[in-house]
Amino acid sequence: MEISDNKTILKIKSLADSGNVSGNSTEEIFASCYNAVKKTLHITPFDEQLSASIALNKGRMVQMQTGEGKTLCAVFAACAHALNGGFVHVLTFNDYLANRDYKWMKPVYDEMGVSVGVITEKTPPAERKSAYLKQVVYSTAKETCFDYLRDFVELETEKMCFPKFDFAIFDEADSILIDEARIPLVIAGDVAVKDDGTVKEVYGKIADFNENDFEIDEETKNVYLTDNGADKAEEVFGAGSIYSAKNAGLLAKICACLKAREVLKEDKDYIVKDGKIVLVDEFTGRTAPGRVFPGELQSAAEAKHGLTITSRGRIIGSIPLQYFARLYPKIAGMTGTAESAREEFEKFYGILTETVPTRLPCVRIDNPLELYFDNDEKQKAVIEAIKTAYKAERPVLVGTQSIEESEKTAEILRSEGIPCVVLNAKNDEEEAGIIANAGNRGAVTISTNMAGRGVDIKLGGEDGKNRDFVVNVGGLLVISTAMRESERITLQLRGRAGRQGDVGESRCFAALDDEIMVKNGLQKLCGRHYPSEKTSGALTDKTLLKEAGRIQRISEGDAFDEREKLMKYTMIVEKHRKITFERRYSLLDGTYQSDIWKKNAFELYEKAVEKFGEVPLKKLENTVLAALLNEFHSDYLDYTTYLREGIHLTQIAGRNPAEEYAIACEEYYENAVRSIPERMAEKLEDILKCDRLEDYTIEKPSRIYTYLLNDIAEEFKVKPILLNVFSDEDKEEIVKETAEEKKPVSDNGNKTGFFKKLFGKK
Repeated sequence: MEISDNKTILKIKSLADSGNVSGNSTEEIFASCYNAVKKTLHITPFDEQLSASIALNKGRMVQMQTGEGKTLCAVFAACAHALNGGFVHVLTFNDYLANRDYKWMKPVYDEMGVSVGVITEKTPPAERKSAYLKQVVYSTAKETCFDYLRDFVELETEKMCFPKFDFAIFDEADSILIDEARIPLVIAGDVAVKDDGTVKEVYGKIADFNENDFEIDEETKNVYLTDNGADKAEEVFGAGSIYSAKNAGLLAKICACLKAREVLKEDKDYIVKDGKIVLVDEFTGRTAPGRVFPGELQSAAEAKHGLTITSRGRIIGSIPLQYFARLYPKIAGMTGTAESAREEFEKFYGILTETVPTRLPCVRIDNPLELYFDNDEKQKAVIEAIKTAYKAERPVLVGTQSIEESEKTAEILRSEGIPCVVLNAKNDEEEAGIIANAGNRGAVTISTNMAGRGVDIKLGGEDGKNRDFVVNVGGLLVISTAMRESERITLQLRGRAGRQGDVGESRCFAALDDEIMVKNGLQKLCGRHYPSEKTSGALTDKTLLKEAGRIQRISEGDAFDEREKLMKYTMIVEKHRKITFERRYSLLDGTYQSDIWKKNAFELYEKAVEKFGEVPLKKLENTVLAALLNEFHSDYLDYTTYLREGIHLTQIAGRNPAEEYAIACEEYYENAVRSIPERMAEKLEDILKCDRLEDYTIEKPSRIYTYLLNDIAEEFKVKPILLNVFSDEDKEEIVKETAEEKKPVSDNGNKTGFFKKLFGKK
C-alpha cells in the first residue's frame, strides 16, 4: 500500500466520521460511500478495500486475493466516476455474478443517489436501452460487447441501446482480458446461405483414412495430409491435385473432418446436448452455448455425431474482447492473479498493476508440484489424497481439466464409498450453491478448472455451522489434477483455500504424459533425467521437477506471443471495422448526409427527386447506404476469413504472411469502397421501380444471433507444416495463382484514403 494511499485513507475515514461530505472530490465521495456501506450493508470497509478502490479509480489493475471483498471496491470507484458526470460498466465473469453483485450492492448506490441497473443474457431487448441509461450498469463483458454489435445491425438510432464508451471496471479481469481476449464475438444473420451437405459427405468418405494418411501438429492441434493421404484423397474424391486452388475448399473440409474425428474430444472440447454441439470453454470448464468451432470444423463435429448440420448464416460484425475493452477511454480491473500478467495488462491495455496486501496474513500451505510417471500413477495419488482427507472429514475441492476427468474421478470415489458432488459444464446452473458449500465438513467437490469463480468458499459451509471442526482438521484442501497452461490458473485454484486468513492447503499433481508436458517437449528438456521405465509413486529427480516447472512458463510465453501476434495481425481488420462502424452511425444519426446518388447517378437521382421528392429521398439515401455498409462489411469479413486460410502459402515466395495479410486486407477494402457508388446506383434503380418510397424494402437478415468463435493466430506461424508437402513445381504454380488472385484493381494509381474521399469529412 502506497504512503499516499495511507494519507488518503485517513482523510476519507476522517471525513466519514465528521459527516462533512457535501462536495464531489474523490475523498468526499469515498467518505459518503463508506458511510453508505456501513448503513445499508452493515459492513465497515477495511483499509485494504479503500486502497483497492483508490487504485481502481485511477484506472489500475488491482490484485486482491480471493475473499478480500473486491465486489465492494468497485462500488467506491463507480460512485466517484458517476457522481462526476460519468457512466460506468462493471463487467464480470458470468450472468450469475453480475446479477448477484447488482442486487447486493444496489442499496449502497440507492443511498448514494446513483442509478444502477443490470443486464444479463435474459434481459429483454426492450429493457436494455433503459438499463444502459443508468449511471452504473452491471453486466458481463460478452453481453455488453454483443449489444455493441447488435447496434451495428439496427437501421434506426432509436432502436440502438449501447451508449458511448466511458469507464469499465473488469471483475475477474484476467479471465476476461487475457484468457478470453482473443475470442472474437460475432453477430450473424440468416440470409440465403445454407449448408450444402458436402461436409457430411466428406466425413463419410474419409472413414478409411488412417494414421499413415495424416499428421497432427501437437502445437496447433491442426491436421494435415501426408503424401499418402493426399494421394488417397485425390483417388477417393476424383478431384485432381488436392492442393490446387480449385480444391482449396475440399482440402479444408477433409482436414476439418479429420480434426473433428481425431482431435476433438467429447466431454472435453464439447458436449452433445439437445441434438447440438455445445462447446466447452477451455479455461472455465463451462459450456459456451453461443460459441462455434471456426470454419468447417463445426459442421464436421456435427457430422461426426450424425447431427443435422446447422445453417451458419452470415457474419455481419465481429470484434475480439481485447479490442472491445480498448474502446473504453478508461478501464480498470480486479483479479486475484494480476501480478503474473502485469506485462500483458500494460502492453495490451496500457494499465498499471497494483497489488493490495491481504487484510490478514495468508496461512495457507501451498505444497510444491507432485510429479508422477503417467496418468494412472497420478490418478492413484489423487484418489489417495482425497480418501485421506475424507477420512478426517476435511473438505476437499478437486480441480480437474475436463468434464470427462471430473466424472471419471467421481465414479472412482463413489465406487470406494466416498460421496461427492460434480460441478462441471453439464450442471453449471447449480454452480454457486455447490461452491458455497464446498468448505463444509466432509464435503468432496469435483470441479472443472475455475467453475464457481467469484463465489466465496466459507469454512464450515455457507452458514459456517461447522467452522470450528473444519479449522481443526486443517481447513479446505484444494487439489489440482494437472499442470495448467498458465500459472495464473493454478494460482486461482490454490486461492480457493485460505480465504481471509483461514487455514487451508493446496496440492498440485502432474504426470509426464500430461498434454502440456508432451506438447512442450519435457522429455527433450530433461534428457537423461527423464525416466526410461515406469516408476511408482512421486518422482523426486530435482532436474526433472525443475524442468517440469519450466514447462508452464514456456506454455505461458507461447500463449502471450500468440495473443500478441493475433493483436498485430487483426489490427488492420479492427481499423476497417472502426471506420465502417463510425461512418454507418453518422449516417443514421444525421451528422453526415450522403450525396452519392447526386454525384454518381445524377440522372437517376433527378428522376427519383421528381417522383418522390428530395427530402424523403435524401433521408432514405442515408438508410440505404447504412444497410449497404452492412453488406459491405459482411463481404469484407468473408474475404478476410478466406484470406487467413491460405495466407501462410505466401511464405513459399519468401514473403511475410502477416505483412501480406495487412496489404491484401487494405487493397480489398479500398477496392470494395470504390464499388459503393455503383452498388448504390443499383439500389436507386430498384427504388425507381416502386410506386411509393414506402414500398421499397431494405433487405435484412431474417434472424439475428450472436456467438463466440475460438480464434488463434496459427495462420501466421513461421513454418507451417503445409510447406513441406509442396514440390517446387507446386510452389511455382501457387505463387503464380496467388499473384493473379491478389492483383489489385486499377484505380488510376490512386488508392489511398478513398473511403474518406467518398464520404467527405465527418
